[in-house]
Amino acid sequence: NVGGTSGILRVAVLGYWACILVMCLALASMLMSWITAGDASKRKRRVILGRKYFHLVAILLFAPITWLDPDMMVLSYAIAVALLIVLEMVRVWFFTDNTGETAKSSWNQSYMVFLDEKDSSAAKGGLAITHIALIVGCAFPLWVNQILQYSCISNGTDDLTSTSAAPLIQLLPFLGVLVLGVGDSVGAISGINFGRHCWPGSSRTIEGSSFMFLSMMIALNACGNIKSQHNSELIKYTTHFLGVITLAEASTTQIDNLCLPIAGSTLVLLMTVMGR
Repeated sequence: NVGGTSGILRVAVLGYWACILVMCLALASMLMSWITAGDASKRKRRVILGRKYFHLVAILLFAPITWLDPDMMVLSYAIAVALLIVLEMVRVWFFTDNTGETAKSSWNQSYMVFLDEKDSSAAKGGLAITHIALIVGCAFPLWVNQILQYSCISNGTDDLTSTSAAPLIQLLPFLGVLVLGVGDSVGAISGINFGRHCWPGSSRTIEGSSFMFLSMMIALNACGNIKSQHNSELIKYTTHFLGVITLAEASTTQIDNLCLPIAGSTLVLLMTVMGR
């Protein structure tokens, strides 16, 4: 309904995204200066904090639209991933095929500032993938949810909504933003500032993981997903679910932007099916 309410809403969404991107990109340029101004000993810490800024931006960009118009968000995620892949290929092509100072000092340097060890290959002319993984990670649970909805509509069933863990399915579209935008960001920032005790065999801290778990629980309560249900079973499922995600984040050495949403989506589906 392009000319009706949905059309007006989607035009408003595009305007909202444009405003958020303009403001956030301006702040990102200031953040770049802040990262590069510090000495080498502080740079790694500042890079981590700077990277989590983009996770927080993801909340503003994705969460409201996932709630208002999930179909638009599904398509927008796909377009964003495709554009980022093309832009990254163009960046690499200029970086590897041109030795001019302009190519290295402008576009490429804006990427280099925010790189960490997971994108170390990008400094040698390879691809930087963690920013693309952030979009895919936020999108994956919503894509899974849409597939489930269309599958249930096609089969004329709603089996997944008839279990004691069914409300977890309502969490699925927002899972990527919850885990990466809220939990991962708060956990990393808190771990850097307050972390004193590391998990065995990991650089993650127990304090950071605790803040991650609490932030996700608070976010769910603030959105009313737990309070409105007054359901001890739902609280139990949610607590166990977020606890597993937190432990997975503390133990993984892979790209958590991808691992956590995929693992979380799988866990939601398993808990829902097992709750029948």
